[in-house]
Amino acid sequence: MATNNFTNAGDDAADAVARGGEQAGAGARQAGSRVGEAVDEAAKDAARHMRSTARRGASAYDEAVDEIDGRARSLEDTIRENPLAAAGAALLVGVVLGRFIL
Repeated sequence: MATNNFTNAGDDAADAVARGGEQAGAGARQAGSRVGEAVDEAAKDAARHMRSTARRGASAYDEAVDEIDGRARSLEDTIRENPLAAAGAALLVGVVLGRFIL
């Protein structure tokens, strides 16, 4: 009789451990699924932010290029309107740079 009690108690313990393992496995799978979903969402957010940043960077670059082109055209127009003053300014810059270098 005592052997039956021990056997039944062992079986009950084994069943309890099996149920606990199954529950732990289900919980782990569920947690893994949630972690996977969170990682996927974080990756999508990061990609969205990178695209947005790239667009803003490209826009800023285009604006800078336009600004430089406009200033270069303005300088060219000024030189064409006042060639003697431009030559004098170039001579003055050359003299000043020559003094510092030599």
